[in-house]
Amino acid sequence: MNYANSSVSFRRRSRRSRARKRRAAAIAGLLAFMVGVLLVAHAHSASSRLAPEVLPAPAVEQAVPRASFVAWSNVDRTRLSASLESAFAPAIAGAQGWSLAVVGGDGSIVYDDRAHDAVAPASVQKLIVASTALDALGPAYRFRTLFAGPQGIAGDGSLDGDLWLIGSGDPSLTSDDIRNGIGLLARSGLRRVQGALVVDATALRGPALNPHWAPDDNGQDYAAPTSAISVDGDTIESQQEINGVEERLWTPMTDVPAYVAGRVNAMLVQDGIQAANPPAVGAAPLESVVLWAHRSAPLAVLEAHMLFVSDNHYAEQLLRAVGGATLDRPDDAGGIAAEREYLSRLGIPAPGLRLLDGSGLSPQNRVAAITLARLLLAQEPSLYQLLPRGGREGTLEDYDFTTALGRVRAKSGHLSGVSSLAGYVVTPRHGRVTFAFLIDGSPADPDAAIVRAVDRLAQF
Repeated sequence: MNYANSSVSFRRRSRRSRARKRRAAAIAGLLAFMVGVLLVAHAHSASSRLAPEVLPAPAVEQAVPRASFVAWSNVDRTRLSASLESAFAPAIAGAQGWSLAVVGGDGSIVYDDRAHDAVAPASVQKLIVASTALDALGPAYRFRTLFAGPQGIAGDGSLDGDLWLIGSGDPSLTSDDIRNGIGLLARSGLRRVQGALVVDATALRGPALNPHWAPDDNGQDYAAPTSAISVDGDTIESQQEINGVEERLWTPMTDVPAYVAGRVNAMLVQDGIQAANPPAVGAAPLESVVLWAHRSAPLAVLEAHMLFVSDNHYAEQLLRAVGGATLDRPDDAGGIAAEREYLSRLGIPAPGLRLLDGSGLSPQNRVAAITLARLLLAQEPSLYQLLPRGGREGTLEDYDFTTALGRVRAKSGHLSGVSSLAGYVVTPRHGRVTFAFLIDGSPADPDAAIVRAVDRLAQF
């Protein structure tokens, strides 16, 4: 989510975050058509990370033929530097730190103000896990959630032994998905489980809550736990009266596998399926018979949701999935090691890089603007269409762009005292460029300065 700088608006936005996610489900349907295109883009970028784009450009970008784009001259760079320095001056005066970079389509550094200084990135850090996951898993990858048993359902409606619910880390799995699976089991004739419902959450490892998150994040829905058997974002919905108004709230689960086991067991009973033993948590045996399999939407669609609404839970789940897929270490350390290896393989500079989670929620993370700007350029075909358009959708819907409206796609980031934006801008003379603007501890209005800077960049 797009973090607010004040605690009041922070909590208010937190209560609205799930509503945004439901709206994002509609966006995901629209974005599904991108998957085929992204498959081509992924294959193309695997052979040449700096190759020309292969995705169709938005209408506003087609107004300027690519052949007419010109290289940045020294005069252009000087003019841009003066314009951006003026835009940023109120925000960086007295700021604790900043890191600002613009990279041209040819890979040249067009603007650099402490671009190699690593500062707190907030949610723009999600660009790293998104890129790494697309590379490691592929845009068409789907998480699978299974009901399995030691053998099939017997003719008398019984299942000899336990019924296992096996998770793979799908961040989008919902209670309705599980109900659909139970409905299929019931229609297949299952009535009795001779053992117990056993939830297998061994696909991912590590603490449920990241120890590097701020203590005041505990209990907030944007800081939900991470689990291989994630259901409903690992949150529990409730109704509460706040200032005389009934509002829907989401509280993070505690001991996710155990909670899910109890919840799913109750669903089984509701559908007329009784287990002989109480629900439990454990590892399913290697030999089992799949009774139901649920596949998530393709990874590209999941990431579009993650980047549009800045979903922390998706980022944390993806981080551990990446660690498991690349290094057989499905925990935070494994995922972070995979991210570092990925950046190194692409030749992305990472001065002062410190990654402690996937979402950017930890205030101790550190990323330099040059890292993000170079990454955006290297993975332009894969990332560009997954980002919201500035001033129109997602976390950028309320950004008041003027000249950049319709020309920018980007990822925003906010923590208390941190404002950041990183993405792409289409300039009329120089084509599409990448930028990363990160400002920490500004006593002024860094968001306004960043929007002003992007508007000015869009004029070149």
